[in-house]
Amino acid sequence: LTGPAGVECRRGSGLSSNNHQVVFQFAQAATFTGATCGGVATTTSVSGNEVTVNCNGIANAQTVTASLLNVIDGTGPARTVSVPMSVLLGDTNADRSVNSADIGQTKSRSGQPVSAANFRSDVNVDGTLNSADIGLVKSKSGTALP
Repeated sequence: LTGPAGVECRRGSGLSSNNHQVVFQFAQAATFTGATCGGVATTTSVSGNEVTVNCNGIANAQTVTASLLNVIDGTGPARTVSVPMSVLLGDTNADRSVNSADIGQTKSRSGQPVSAANFRSDVNVDGTLNSADIGLVKSKSGTALP
């Protein structure tokens, strides 16, 4: 896996809204001995060839690495598989900073049904695009990833 970390711009789950998940998809079912997220041991779930890593307590405006340890997937010896994930609440255009472009984009989508094309603007993850999303993006304006 190469390239920059993807940016999760939506609120997470849990009491503090800072729990996220990273899904690893393999060509075939894989086995592994454990997982970490942000360097901390964490829980996983497996469904066929997909492994979901639970990243809990991830603060805003940072990048963490989710890792599966000692993965065996039929492509070679056991290895660690890692992927970085950035969290920046309100960064709906994924440019690594929250600013007027994100606010404008979210405003322009207000009232639309949530779809694959605009789901990033549903930052409070309530299934609607409305003033609550706009307000949340505005409240994070000026925040950026390091």
